[in-house]
Amino acid sequence: MNLSSNWTKSSARNGRNTMKHDTASTAPPHTGKPSTPASTGTELDMEVLRQFRIIFKSVRKHFQEVEDRLGISGSLLWALSEISVRPGISVSELAKTMSIHQSTASNILSKLVGLGLVSKTRNGKDNRITGLFISGQGQVKLGLAPAPVRGLLPEALGKLPYATLRDLHKNLNVLLAMFESADLKDKDTPLAEI
Repeated sequence: MNLSSNWTKSSARNGRNTMKHDTASTAPPHTGKPSTPASTGTELDMEVLRQFRIIFKSVRKHFQEVEDRLGISGSLLWALSEISVRPGISVSELAKTMSIHQSTASNILSKLVGLGLVSKTRNGKDNRITGLFISGQGQVKLGLAPAPVRGLLPEALGKLPYATLRDLHKNLNVLLAMFESADLKDKDTPLAEI
């Protein structure tokens, strides 16, 4: 996740990495007091809130359907689908493709291997994992999966025109600036685990 320059890294009292809004940016800093909404009289802020509710509920519903139908999380399904379309993919490539931390990808991989859905090849000299492959059982599970296998939000974002996605990124940074802090670790958490 590439945050714009109006965010600066700081440390919270609990030791977590957080992002604080730089007051020199275009968005006003959070003061803790209610401000006059930019949408005064139009209720646009409430309409946008409703849109977020629809997005969150739809995403949650999709992940529940995945779990009910397949018995695995949406994160495991997405990883399984990436391994299927890219046989021999490495753990680091999988992490990059899913925009998650490599240790998270390793944990997902361990679960997939434990369930017999994925196998890994190792280098004979130093025993490092060199590639990931979907098993027959994994292919069956993938064939039963509700679409989209990547999840609703990643799929929708991937279909947006570049200019729209760029504007959304910019506007979400402005929205995030309204929060007193945002935990940097959250950007690498798969949606299915939030």
